[in-house]
Amino acid sequence: MIVNYISGRYSTTDLIIVALVMIVALVFHNVLQAYIASRYGDANPRFAGYMSFDLQRQLDPTGVIFLFLLGFGWPQAIPTNSRNYRGRGQQEALVWYSGPLAYLIVALVSTLVAVLFASLGGASSQALARSFIFASGTAILHAVINLFPVFPLDGAKAVLAWGSPSLRRFVQQIASYGPFGFIIFFFVLSYLGVTGALQGFFQGLILSIIRLIPGL
Repeated sequence: MIVNYISGRYSTTDLIIVALVMIVALVFHNVLQAYIASRYGDANPRFAGYMSFDLQRQLDPTGVIFLFLLGFGWPQAIPTNSRNYRGRGQQEALVWYSGPLAYLIVALVSTLVAVLFASLGGASSQALARSFIFASGTAILHAVINLFPVFPLDGAKAVLAWGSPSLRRFVQQIASYGPFGFIIFFFVLSYLGVTGALQGFFQGLILSIIRLIPGL
């Protein structure tokens, strides 16, 4: 985010709104995962305090720094116990996949707020609408990235819980390269246009949902 601000893409208002929305998104990511885990019988995240909106509990300092610098961050990882889930890992996988869903919910709400501000007219309202659109795009980016099976992302944890042996080996092979493997994987996806295509898909889906709301 700071990079976008320095480059002139973000205004001060954009920077503040995107930062606030994404801090909420990181916390909501964990709260939703903890809730789903609790529903499936794993109370570890709840007992560890991850169903609260306690920023000190939920936020990872390094993840927040990366969020502010580069526009992508992460919260603390919730503690789970695989033995508490039934269904050969399916339930645990759904816990991890609820993380990207949380980011998409935040993106939906941000886009809805942007549409409401845009409908008001006026320069200040339009500026706020733009800020919330940027926030929505950032939340969608977090959802897309976390879908991929690259450790330590949610998608990788879901695959390790429920994936086929070949997919698990793939996750473990990428993880063996450490941060270098992570960077190369997403560089290739970005070069091929995969991440951009998925972002466009989810943006279109969110707009389609909002168009179903009467009066918008």
